[in-house]
Amino acid sequence: MPSSTTALPPYVIPCADPAGSRARYALVGADGRLVRAPELSAVGVFHPDGRGGFVAPAADREGRCGYLDHRGEWLAEPALAYTEAFEDNGLSRFQAGDGRWGYAGTDGTPVIPATLAEAHVFRHGLAAARAEGAMGFVDATGRFVIRPRYAAAGSFAANGLAGVRTAEGGPCGYVDRAGRTVIEPRFDGARPFGPDGAAPVRVGDLWGLIDEKGEWIVEPSFPMLNAFDANGLAYVLGGPIGDRYRGFVNARGEVVIKASRHRISEVFRCGLVRFDNGYAHGYLDATGEEVIEQEYEWAEDFDHTGAAVAHYLQPLDEDDPEEVRAAAAERPSGRAWGVLRSDGRFLPVRHLEPLTDAEGWVLGFGFGTGLAAFVTRDGGVAHVDRDGRDLCRVEATADGTTLRLVNGAGTTLWETTAAEGTFERVEPFHCQEAHSYLVHPGAPEQGLADLPDLADELLAAEPRRFDPCEVTSDSRQEPYEPAEDEDEDRDDPDADDTSFGVMTLVAETFLYAEHQRDFPFLQDWAVERFGEIEADALGRLTARFGEPLPGVEVILRSGDGESSSVWEVGEQRLVLQSSFHVGDGDVEIQLWLAALAPSAPTDTCTGELSRGPT
Repeated sequence: MPSSTTALPPYVIPCADPAGSRARYALVGADGRLVRAPELSAVGVFHPDGRGGFVAPAADREGRCGYLDHRGEWLAEPALAYTEAFEDNGLSRFQAGDGRWGYAGTDGTPVIPATLAEAHVFRHGLAAARAEGAMGFVDATGRFVIRPRYAAAGSFAANGLAGVRTAEGGPCGYVDRAGRTVIEPRFDGARPFGPDGAAPVRVGDLWGLIDEKGEWIVEPSFPMLNAFDANGLAYVLGGPIGDRYRGFVNARGEVVIKASRHRISEVFRCGLVRFDNGYAHGYLDATGEEVIEQEYEWAEDFDHTGAAVAHYLQPLDEDDPEEVRAAAAERPSGRAWGVLRSDGRFLPVRHLEPLTDAEGWVLGFGFGTGLAAFVTRDGGVAHVDRDGRDLCRVEATADGTTLRLVNGAGTTLWETTAAEGTFERVEPFHCQEAHSYLVHPGAPEQGLADLPDLADELLAAEPRRFDPCEVTSDSRQEPYEPAEDEDEDRDDPDADDTSFGVMTLVAETFLYAEHQRDFPFLQDWAVERFGEIEADALGRLTARFGEPLPGVEVILRSGDGESSSVWEVGEQRLVLQSSFHVGDGDVEIQLWLAALAPSAPTDTCTGELSRGPT
């Protein structure tokens, strides 16, 4: 039975529908009980309702928006086009079906009717809003305290000033809460004032700082300058071309944190900012002091609760805490994923890796739900809280007929059934198991069990000229097409950069430079897995064709690292070659299997790599 009372807001748990359809969201209490089955298409952050409960924007299965309470019950039936998170003043922006905007209270009913053409967040009691084709400012009752007369308007700051643009394409200035112009419009861009009385403004392409009288603190000199945060710091890009730096400046324009050779995040969370040197991550405080050492190979920014997903830098060591060694021991790389807290505590998890988006970027705690999702070893998704504890899991059965939501105690909270194969297990994006790299016919289901039979097929096939670069996982072997200025005799086995025979890809992966920059362990992981694949393939082929020729290597194509094993089968040669190529930071790793025709000359060597048949 769903829980009826709660002292804490429920957690939002995505439960994937069949491949190609949208995820549905369930609500699970902190006590591990089901609050609402996965029948919502969206749920926002829960906010105190002022009556001892919580409220959140949400959408039903058809995408209609409304507001839910902490019991998972609609405060008002969903009928809106869009709803947003609640602000500190207890108001949430919503959009009605006709496109107009209003604000709802924590009981889910409108406080400001949907009459506005545009509405923004409240800051210090006022919100920029558009009506009659111009921008003004409304109070929490919806009354325009500053009538609409601006082309654009920003947010009010604690000092009672807000940036405005008086005409489309015109300059920006600042007004007070009565709408009086305090700083005359003369800037091309203007950000809100920070807590220490300074505001970033732009003239042309450069940013500077002004005080509350509009006087220059720092004349325009920065290519980029963000708004000030609660720490009184603003993220900056400075320095001349060729000597750029990133960091943070204070209200006097002094660079208090500077990273010229390191990368640094643009935001402080929990008083800390993440930085890294392309290899190790750590955190600085607002004075620039390193308060969490660079002990993590990857880490994200902290969320509002002070939690971040991180990857421990070093392999397990006897000096590491026992829980870290236990989690790391279950990963071939010897390193552990876990939850890093803003107090510096690292809480390892025993899951394979964090869940990523379709492009391989870690989702982490970044959605404000207080949970991070990890891929489990059995193809499920574990939702982990800031204490590193599994709150619940979403898992599919091996035959794909059932999808279950299971709490941390192992109790099934919800399940649904469908035809066999409807629900898929989750495969890790980064740290894939060896079988995930296999691409030869029959892979990955059959693993390498049929590789000797595939070798026999290659040996029996009609040989032809080929270039290893033209062989893809989609086709065993593409015919070689010579360039217009190249020898047209495609039967010549001595043609440039080609071989004569038949070849197929056994396994492959491609590591993008940007992924390796953020996840340095990826290459080591892939190399380890390909070592496993090559050893398995070597054993199976040796069992069928005997020991490979001692000291003989045939290299079909050279690159940045390769090795091969060669068998003599009748008049042909069977070649198993690993290939490692690097280009612009990208890395391609492949394993090839080829049967070379007896008419093709082969270069062999002892102790050195050779070019092979050309």
